[in-house]
Amino acid sequence: MAADAARFLADSPDRLALLERLADEPGTPSDLDDDLGQSRRSVQRNLAAFAERGWARKHDGAYDLTTAGRLITRRHRSYLDALAAIESWEPLFAHLPADQAPRPEHLADATLVGSEPDQPQAPVSHYVESIASASTDSIRMLSPVLSRLFHDAHAGQVLDGVTHELVLDGPTVQRAREQNPAEFATVVGVPGFSLYRHPDPLSFGLTLTDDRVFLLAYDDQGQLHALADGSDPAFYEWASTCFERHRDRSEHVSGLDAISS
Repeated sequence: MAADAARFLADSPDRLALLERLADEPGTPSDLDDDLGQSRRSVQRNLAAFAERGWARKHDGAYDLTTAGRLITRRHRSYLDALAAIESWEPLFAHLPADQAPRPEHLADATLVGSEPDQPQAPVSHYVESIASASTDSIRMLSPVLSRLFHDAHAGQVLDGVTHELVLDGPTVQRAREQNPAEFATVVGVPGFSLYRHPDPLSFGLTLTDDRVFLLAYDDQGQLHALADGSDPAFYEWASTCFERHRDRSEHVSGLDAISS
């Protein structure tokens, strides 16, 4: 029955338009024809189908939605809006693992910054500028890569006393130690900076300030492909839970570890 209803609505966008018009107020076939610009025959055929399905009822020549009809209308609109949101965020979702993607509605008010042929560094530039100018007491991060640009943006915040928690996977921590052991030991020993080693590879990035989220999607070459920048409370809650889940599975890297490893 549900699959049949979904097929029925998907067969013609006129049906949802008619349902949404009836959700506003009852109407006669003539009213609906005039308001929607649909053919009288199509309107009458769809109204009859709605009535047969229990979605609408006729009274004194006018049609009105039943409770079931109103619920169907809202649910179908929500479904179509979710599909549209997924399509609009394809540059981000295309490079995120399925189990680490937020719900599309969490991104409704977020900004998408993608890498374009004429602006391949747009996501990086947006992130660096946003972090450097952020007003926050703390920053929490997951990162699958090492980036000097990111390091420089966060260094200023660290010097200003902003506490940092950074989660990297094991190989990335090892590369950071090997590339510059002295710098690595110094950074790990900075007050207010905490580094964690995650046991599994990380395939996406996440940064939280006090009230803002940056979700970062990387391509197969480790290049930042797209990011979502948002502050919706539901998005922030999802991101905070995600960060804490990864941090709690990680091992804290102390200053002594940095020197002796």
